[in-house]
Amino acid sequence: MNTISILEYIYKMIKGNLDENHRTFMIYPTAISKTLGFKITKIDEGAATIEVEADPLKHGNQQGTVHGGFLCELADAAIGTAHSTLMEEGESFTSLELKINFSVLYGKKH
Repeated sequence: MNTISILEYIYKMIKGNLDENHRTFMIYPTAISKTLGFKITKIDEGAATIEVEADPLKHGNQQGTVHGGFLCELADAAIGTAHSTLMEEGESFTSLELKINFSVLYGKKH
């Protein structure tokens, strides 16, 4: 078994050359990322880009648009992934506060 840094692990995962013997001390892809369909597309020390193909049937609200909580989770996943590249084995972290503001757009007047 070959234990590598989180940064190297995710980089290999993105490039598609992650060997079954490669391991790191955190779990990737995460359960929530698999559930929601997130994909890490770019990684660097302290930085991450995550993409998702939003599906109103899976990620939607009652209006058929993307649910605001989904957008919060996407932001939290990107922040957490970026932060994880700075962690050493035995260290941990969690989001304690996350604030996102949304603009409200109205269509027809009722």
